[in-house]
Amino acid sequence: MERSSLKSSRVGEIVKLYPVIPGVRDEADIEAASRAPSKLVFLLTGTILNIEDNVYLLKKAGKEVFVHLDLIKGLSPDRSALEYLKEIVDADGVISTHISLLKSAKKMGLKVVQRLFLLDSKAVKTGIEQASDLKPDFLEVLPGIIPEYIEKISKYYFGKIIAGGLVRTKEQILAALKAGASAVSTSCKDLWKIE
Repeated sequence: MERSSLKSSRVGEIVKLYPVIPGVRDEADIEAASRAPSKLVFLLTGTILNIEDNVYLLKKAGKEVFVHLDLIKGLSPDRSALEYLKEIVDADGVISTHISLLKSAKKMGLKVVQRLFLLDSKAVKTGIEQASDLKPDFLEVLPGIIPEYIEKISKYYFGKIIAGGLVRTKEQILAALKAGASAVSTSCKDLWKIE
């Protein structure tokens, strides 16, 4: 089995344990995310000055941390930023819409989450084609509150899907999981510990 397949299946097993992934948009929520049942955390905030400390706090709590490269102030979406996140920050993976960046991240041994925004049918088709080529650890579909599109995408894309964006209720989480998502990411702290 290829190395990337091993990593991908390990990440898949982690989300089976608890499929609600904290999406940390405010640094004040890092402590709450470190106590959440999920072993994965999506870090969607920070700067080049504090990202190392933020990732350290989450990893100290036993979390795998995926950093949204496009949202960290002071980092540009390039290979040097990936090297910094891997070698200095010790991030486990990256999140981005930039396919060439995600390809480089995979080659470097980072896990990757490809974000797909449901803008129109062409964006969906292109996103599925890119994901089929890239084979990310996860394809994150945004907004994650449209179960019929999650179901439709899961018929054409056979990798792991995360529903993210605008998820605010337990019912929306359950609907996304029923539609074929492997997990749901949300910045709503009240949902990080649902039963």
